[in-house]
Amino acid sequence: MKKVYVDENNRALIICPKCGFERNVDATSFKTTTNIANIKCKCKETFQIAIEYRKHHRKEVRLSGEYIAQKSKEKGEVIIRELSLTGIRFESMTPHQISTGDILEIKFILDNPLRSEIRKHTKVIWVKDRIVGANFSETELHSKILGFYMKK
Repeated sequence: MKKVYVDENNRALIICPKCGFERNVDATSFKTTTNIANIKCKCKETFQIAIEYRKHHRKEVRLSGEYIAQKSKEKGEVIIRELSLTGIRFESMTPHQISTGDILEIKFILDNPLRSEIRKHTKVIWVKDRIVGANFSETELHSKILGFYMKK
């Protein structure tokens, strides 16, 4: 199933997988339903799309990193699983004491040719066992490096 991203004007570009016909649709009606929509093209092809309301694309990655909790000074190694311009999802290698609302400093190295080091402060949004989702506190720092990396 193809993911379709909704832009800031609530528009989504849908492309038929059979004939390639493109149409830009108003995604307002999709918000009241699930994030899965059945689409019928003018060529009679019927297909499903996943509607994604995120502002920025997420990239699945597997990058080694580490965190330091600002208040408790707890440290740990992590594997970065998803990355976007505004946030991150990672898995702690060991049990942790991270809670929603905690501020962490995250450090990791991109697998780009320059092996760019990213060091960002994040605010924890959710925690499920050893998996943590967080938003970057500052989005300007490293944004060019991350922006270029995300396009690969």
